[in-house]
Amino acid sequence: MSARTAVAVVVVVVGLGCRRDLPTSIEPTSAAPTAPTAPTAPAITNEPAVTCVEAPFASSTPVPEASAAAWLTIDGALRLVVTSDSGNHGAYGIVDPDTGATTETGSWPLGDAGDDLEGLAARDGKLYGLSSAGYVHVWARRAAGFALVDGPYPIGHGDMVCDAHDTNCAKNYEGLCLAAHPTGPCVGFAAAKADGRLYCLVEARGRLAVNPASSIAISPAGALADCAFDDADRLWVGSNIFELNAVSRVDGWQDPRTAKVTPIGAIGVGFSEVIAARGDLLYRMSDTGGAPSGMAKFRCTANER
Repeated sequence: MSARTAVAVVVVVVGLGCRRDLPTSIEPTSAAPTAPTAPTAPAITNEPAVTCVEAPFASSTPVPEASAAAWLTIDGALRLVVTSDSGNHGAYGIVDPDTGATTETGSWPLGDAGDDLEGLAARDGKLYGLSSAGYVHVWARRAAGFALVDGPYPIGHGDMVCDAHDTNCAKNYEGLCLAAHPTGPCVGFAAAKADGRLYCLVEARGRLAVNPASSIAISPAGALADCAFDDADRLWVGSNIFELNAVSRVDGWQDPRTAKVTPIGAIGVGFSEVIAARGDLLYRMSDTGGAPSGMAKFRCTANER
């Protein structure tokens, strides 16, 4: 996040406040993100309300400017690996998902690319990081830290490719999510902040590539912050404070042409960027331009009707 953006964030947060006044039951309203009428636009469903209650969790992590997180089993225990974005030289942290304690910090090996890492996802025991310029890094866990085992390589083509050291250019990717067991043409999605859409990712010769013709409309431009698959391969998306830290679930993501977006509610902390999910738990982390980064955990259950 740039210094100019950080100033804007302070103004917005002061004006709107932080939506942590849960529990609350939130029905989809006209304020929820509405998809355009293009053929690939998702419908907005009217599903039962969901009640989200904030659960005990550490309120912050020393990782600066938390921008993405992914689940990874480390030393036999499931952990949340959190990455920072530009200006922090690839800083990362490992967070205990039960308590929120940060148990390890370090720096990613970046190769010949910038450090504006905005998306993080795990697949087959490896971590995939996506920069705002659309470059993928692939890391494997080592006894101490991580090793770069592939990349950086671009996921786009044509006018969607930026220089590897650029930030916030072209689609301005803000999130990355990969399904554990994809069943359709998309193995996952890249979340684009520039137009608020999830772009389908396919696998070509063992690497991720974006399909610019296949996407799902989620949020207004400038608001989409992250996407994540939970352990049941349900797809979740989170927006930043410019859309009141909105959270939605994307049903039927296997076919982006008919996917449905279900608004869940305003669930976040500060300037929320990170979203992670596991079972009935949602995690959000805040990027306000420095360290520490705010964190919150929420337990969400569907209401009976």
